[in-house]
Amino acid sequence: MSFLSFEFALFVGLALLIFYLAPPRSRPCLLLVFSYVFYLSWSPVHALLLAAVSGGVYLAGLSIAKCGSEKGKFARMTLGVAMLLVLLFAFKSAVWFSRMFHADPAMSIIVPLGLSYYVFKMVGYLMDVYWETLPAQNNFVTLALYGAFFPQIVSGPVQRAGDFFGQIGKLQNPDPGEFAAGLRRILFGLFKKIVIADYLAAPVASVHADPSRFSSLELLFGAYCFAIELYADFSGITDIAIGIGQLFGIKGPENFDLPYYSPNIQMFWRRWHMSLTSWLTDYLFTPLRMSLRTLGSAGLYLAVVLNFIAIGLWHGLTWVFFFFGLLNGIYMVVSVMTLKQRNRFFQARPALAQIRAITGPLITFHLMVFAMIFFRSETLSSAFKYVGSMVPGWGNRSVTFGRFDQALLGVAFRPLMLCFIAFFASEAVTWAARRQICVDWFFTMPVFFRRALYCALAATVLLFFKDSLTFIYARF
Repeated sequence: MSFLSFEFALFVGLALLIFYLAPPRSRPCLLLVFSYVFYLSWSPVHALLLAAVSGGVYLAGLSIAKCGSEKGKFARMTLGVAMLLVLLFAFKSAVWFSRMFHADPAMSIIVPLGLSYYVFKMVGYLMDVYWETLPAQNNFVTLALYGAFFPQIVSGPVQRAGDFFGQIGKLQNPDPGEFAAGLRRILFGLFKKIVIADYLAAPVASVHADPSRFSSLELLFGAYCFAIELYADFSGITDIAIGIGQLFGIKGPENFDLPYYSPNIQMFWRRWHMSLTSWLTDYLFTPLRMSLRTLGSAGLYLAVVLNFIAIGLWHGLTWVFFFFGLLNGIYMVVSVMTLKQRNRFFQARPALAQIRAITGPLITFHLMVFAMIFFRSETLSSAFKYVGSMVPGWGNRSVTFGRFDQALLGVAFRPLMLCFIAFFASEAVTWAARRQICVDWFFTMPVFFRRALYCALAATVLLFFKDSLTFIYARF
């Protein structure tokens, strides 16, 4: 049952009706039932695996909390975390071996839906219990719901256990304004996914399928298209997940904050997939940094690179994801090493400092566009082939911009430009909403105007809607 199906819309509607009619004390149990019904629609076998993981983590958390010795607590935490990571590694490596040695798609191994997300959530929970920043959860339903909560199981965000548990304990009917905000968030996410990301998916797939068919300019434009497609796709499903959670009175963490306008690489990774990067900072980078602190700056840089390699391999055990993580680790190390010098340079030159506000985001954006070529490619060789073909003179077909209806990447130029306009408009809305600009003005406008705008957005989504749509991050 895909997020982008009418069956899912009916499922959510029915779940909301039952949820609001039920007494508050029974609502966590109902949410757990809804979550497993949703998961069973994908795979009954993998639902059993999720239940087994939840049961094991529940017992492990209680065991860690009850243990009297520090060594015993550490051993139990290590064992629990190791088993979770082995499970994740086993499926990821099985997929890699399956693709390497089985030509028949029927023989392919399928990673359980949301495995990477619920494993990381459970790992964080066990480490929090060990560090005594969070008490062990005595209520199995609450812990099982934390791992299985259906809006977040597909593509996150990775919500912290303490934040989630605190909200589950007081599930009431959401404020009408909060409910309306959830619906708006869902509509906005659907718009970004269906109108922007899915329209760009076809030209991106065509240029990556055979880069030699396209000119250098087209390949460059295709790289821009994928950067926008990935962002619109992933932030779109995050908006949908957060919006659905709001309908049930649960607020999820934000996952994006206009990352493509970041002044440097450090800020980019604080604004992109924020729930994962902050999780890795707390549970991987900080312990690594502490263990390598005797190495000084070299230890810091090594911890940074290892952290980003982990980010890459979290997506899949392939060389392209390894290289994607390594490349971003190098970006980060160079940025950290030169940040103080760059700051001093621009402080001594106030006129250039104003230009930096423009050049910084532009440089950061193009560095990430280049890195995402590797993220999108199937193999390292195809990625380097794509990059090589971007060099002028390698392509065998040119693009003329003299006519507005000129085809670009196999897609009519005018609709492609309208897609980019829709993207920048959605970014402007996000920027204004996050900074509370024009928000009061919007809500003081006539109700008819606002409803007409919502209807127009919904009509646009339905107009562009296609069957069998999937989210890029659902496969991770």
